[in-house]
Amino acid sequence: MKSFDQNYITQGELKREYVKQMFDAIAKRYDFLNHLLSFGFDIYWRRFAISKLNLSGSERVVDIACGTGDFSLSAYRKIPVKITGVDVSINMLKIFKEKAMKNGVVNSSFLCAEVENLPFKEGVFDICLVAFGVRNFSFLERGLKEIYRVLKGGGKLAVLEFSLPKAPLKQIYLFYFRKILPIIGKIISKHDNAYTYLPESVLRFPEGIDFVKILNGVGFGKVEMWRLTFGIVTLYIAYK
Repeated sequence: MKSFDQNYITQGELKREYVKQMFDAIAKRYDFLNHLLSFGFDIYWRRFAISKLNLSGSERVVDIACGTGDFSLSAYRKIPVKITGVDVSINMLKIFKEKAMKNGVVNSSFLCAEVENLPFKEGVFDICLVAFGVRNFSFLERGLKEIYRVLKGGGKLAVLEFSLPKAPLKQIYLFYFRKILPIIGKIISKHDNAYTYLPESVLRFPEGIDFVKILNGVGFGKVEMWRLTFGIVTLYIAYK
């Protein structure tokens, strides 16, 4: 495992390998840490996002950077949809598959692949979900263009991503994010760098209106945005 280097966050090829190894290493403790470090709000964030998609049950859904699948499983629990999970971490996908079987999910598939080179034809999916994964794309715009390509006309992209709250909460949040979260994450995940990478990647991500401009730039038209839990997370829904 490579040691943490902030340059990995912006250098595509290095970042891809770093992210893959990191998530393979922490996969078994990933769900527990998500719930613990977010104080359980991650469950609410996903449910809120799914509620805004107005699913009918006939949709084909692709969950990009799916991790252990909580986003698309949240959609499936609301109404059964056809799920395809895509991630670079094979260990994350194994856990996703196990959880899908336990939840009685049918019409699901799991693929180890990079978002910048999706092995799908154009216009395959109705919905694309990405929860806390766009900041991990090796090449952000290239990945978003691939998502745009595989969505049907009228399809939707739902992105949940961390963002920065406004002052005075911002100072408290940054202290927790930079000082407390990495320590807890390291102790539980047994990984030296994963929860140091997290805050650094969030701080470098072009959030809010800057991300909306990028979505527009790769082809998405209307983009809706909701800031959740005092602004520590933002939901973006972009329409093709």
